[in-house]
Amino acid sequence: MQTTKYKCKRMVNVSSDFNFLTSKQKKVYSVIEQFIKEKGIPPTVREIGEMVGEKTPGAVQGILNRLEQKGVIKREVGMARSIQLVSDNSQYESHVYLPKIKKISKRNVDDLFNIYNIEKYYPLPSPLFDGSKDSSFIIKCPDNSLFESGIKYEDILVIDRQQELKDGDIVLVLYDTHVLLRFYNKHENPDFVVLKADSDLIGKDTFNKNEIIIIGKLIGKYTQY
Repeated sequence: MQTTKYKCKRMVNVSSDFNFLTSKQKKVYSVIEQFIKEKGIPPTVREIGEMVGEKTPGAVQGILNRLEQKGVIKREVGMARSIQLVSDNSQYESHVYLPKIKKISKRNVDDLFNIYNIEKYYPLPSPLFDGSKDSSFIIKCPDNSLFESGIKYEDILVIDRQQELKDGDIVLVLYDTHVLLRFYNKHENPDFVVLKADSDLIGKDTFNKNEIIIIGKLIGKYTQY
């Protein structure tokens, strides 16, 4: 089995406010900070051990426990790559972990965050969400209907279920067995709504509100070039 090794190119100087840490705790804190800076995600326990030359996972866990007790990191129980730096001296923003949803259907639309429907949790910068992190999730773009507007199939979308909608917003909609991405507009008849796409794949853009479920509003996307 091939083992991936990680090296820190340089050690980050921990602030003098961290004099209450032992030398080993400072070293672990520094490699965590450097790893986040270079890769954008927190390291695992195994990766920390490789970077500091500690072969025993239990020893690394012990150091992380003490760092957490001293208030310079925090972690989510049972979640990999959940280390967050909480010192005011850190140059890194805190993260929220949003669930990536496997699928949306009539059977699970009221329980999207069921543990069996979550593929994985992904870290995103918390200042981007303004209190909406508990109602937001990630999903793969369902089709190419908004391709001309810059959203393509397999882009990663961030959807918020509790956003107030206004004309021109992009929404994720469940219609029959189809999950659609559409521009939202109000209709002159309050019982209807207009959902338009660049490329209309189902031959319809005016819907009775009873035949659709608006899952949420698009608030972000990730495109790989």
